[in-house]
Amino acid sequence: MCRNLLLAAVLATLPLVSQAQPAMVPPSLVEAWLAWQEARQSHDQPPFDWAYSYALRDSDAADLEARQARLEAELTGLAAVVTAHGDRPTGRWLAVWGQALAEYEALPARSPEPLGLPELASDLRHNPAMADITLLGTCTPPGWIEAWTRHGVERLDWQPGMTLDNVLDALPPEATGGIDTAVVIAPTGEQHERGIAAWNHQTAPLAPGARVVIQLPDRGLGGTREGDLINRELVAWLASRLPGDDCTQWEVK
Repeated sequence: MCRNLLLAAVLATLPLVSQAQPAMVPPSLVEAWLAWQEARQSHDQPPFDWAYSYALRDSDAADLEARQARLEAELTGLAAVVTAHGDRPTGRWLAVWGQALAEYEALPARSPEPLGLPELASDLRHNPAMADITLLGTCTPPGWIEAWTRHGVERLDWQPGMTLDNVLDALPPEATGGIDTAVVIAPTGEQHERGIAAWNHQTAPLAPGARVVIQLPDRGLGGTREGDLINRELVAWLASRLPGDDCTQWEVK
């Protein structure tokens, strides 16, 4: 009942213009989602697609720019080192990764965890206070899958029933040559490592907006300090990216 009274108070203050966002910030993320959902419905906007809705915690927003700069420097530096040692192909795709990373804006971003209403409502003990939230948002499911491989960075058209095998088959053989594993980043930000070599092959379904990132192998660059950092930090960074291009944000700070 208290929640309904809060929502009524919030909705009563909504401006007449078609912003479809609450004018007041409720105390918790669950209440914020509910208020925003009702505001959208009052403006005849579609309901949230929770698989493509997200929030950003203040703690995750704080160091995004520094993490991006550090990772870009590691990629650029490692590209220069391997090129100087005669491995120009590897140097080229590492440099392409660095350039692609530099094209991203640090914000807006998302915390790499499901923070939509269904997940939070299932266990209200994990319902964050809005005092700890920078923004929340929702995206229209995109029509692509993004692949980070030895071939560079590219987006492939998503198809119904698409799997990791379909993505690998669509790429040239050199894109994953000598690579044993890749990480699939779901639109929710969750990450799953999968084997992609003949000896450890695993497939996985891919939703629109998923990202696939090869892992530098331990017997090569992945066995170095720089390679290990890139394996971990690139996946973590991409998990903070929005799950689409057509997104609506409610920036509360």
